[in-house]
Amino acid sequence: CLQCSSHRSGTLPLATLQIPRAAPMYIKCDASRSSTVGSPRGPRLRCDTLFHNARLATMATAAHGGSDGGELSLGEIERGVLACQGGLISHVGPAADASAIDARELIDCGGRLITPGLIDCHTHLVYAGDRAHEFERRLAGESYESIARAGGGIVSSVAATRAASEAQLVSESLPRLDALLADGVTTLEIKSGYGLSLIDERKQLSAARALGQQRPVNVVTTLLAAHALPPEYAGQSDEYIRLVCQEILPTLAREGLCDAVDVFCERIGFSPSQEGRVCQAWQGPWRARRAPDE
Repeated sequence: CLQCSSHRSGTLPLATLQIPRAAPMYIKCDASRSSTVGSPRGPRLRCDTLFHNARLATMATAAHGGSDGGELSLGEIERGVLACQGGLISHVGPAADASAIDARELIDCGGRLITPGLIDCHTHLVYAGDRAHEFERRLAGESYESIARAGGGIVSSVAATRAASEAQLVSESLPRLDALLADGVTTLEIKSGYGLSLIDERKQLSAARALGQQRPVNVVTTLLAAHALPPEYAGQSDEYIRLVCQEILPTLAREGLCDAVDVFCERIGFSPSQEGRVCQAWQGPWRARRAPDE
């Protein structure tokens, strides 16, 4: 991952090089020597690594080589170079316009595409157990609501998640995170919502924070304690929302474990008025969000 030099805070955006694992791509250079790419005109640039012979998606609509007309423009540069210094992007542009660039390492991209890092804004990455058998029922035409009312869905994941340790949640979630990183994700949101108690929601969110520390990725955590009614609160949705608003939410917010709050507002979830109570209780810097029909 390469952090854009204009965003040194480490939040957004990031860039990832999408190259098939089997493709030969690295040309190693002697550490005592540099390789030069570009025109000798203009000031010489120095960098640690230079990606060249690349297609670049800059997302700048006026960029060289960008599409026009009614099509979505990615600000694409067909024959571009991207220079990195100290882990930051120091130069992006067409190869034809580049000044001489001295690089300690050259990477020939072979015409492959470099894009900004992808953002996955809605994930339930941290959980234990699985619901693979429910996919067969969905493929057979059964609705999620029907499965949930029969004891499946969210509630079926709660018991396994409650029984798991934080270390187990981290261990089981790392492969899922690694799969996202391999696809170019550099920022993702991770919701809780399979604990449905203060102790277990804390465990999920703490595991999510740990994932962000163990991998080069930005993790935004969302408290989704209002995801479903836990078994011990069956038929007592107002009492459970009171627990969320008066204990779970303020405690985990004070502990710095949640960046946002979410509510599953649906016939099998919570009502608009209950959603409003959670939103009013949230005192964080971001607005609470509604989770629509999943």
